[in-house]
Amino acid sequence: MAIKMVISDQVGIKVKGTINDPAGIPQPFDFNLVCQRLDAEQIKVRLNSASDDSISGFLVDIVESWSGVRDEDDKFLPYSADALRQLCRIPGIATLTLQTYLAEAGAKAKN
Repeated sequence: MAIKMVISDQVGIKVKGTINDPAGIPQPFDFNLVCQRLDAEQIKVRLNSASDDSISGFLVDIVESWSGVRDEDDKFLPYSADALRQLCRIPGIATLTLQTYLAEAGAKAKN
């Protein structure tokens, strides 16, 4: 099958991981994001020109919506840039999300 030179300008990604509970037991989580699909050069430029807040700032720029994120009362939390910044304060979330985006936004080997 041939590859098309034009692909969708959006990409859906599923971020999965674990966070330890107070007893030290890893608790699984996952959430979904719809993001702008940047080309390789756009990604490089944006990541190279960023500050300490670079990863969360990059994510705020590209994320358009989400699902699977809940508030402290276990109610679904609507997407907003401020809510994403708050989520990125959890250690490791921003890095995991960026790694997932980079892995899922482009081409990859078929199994």
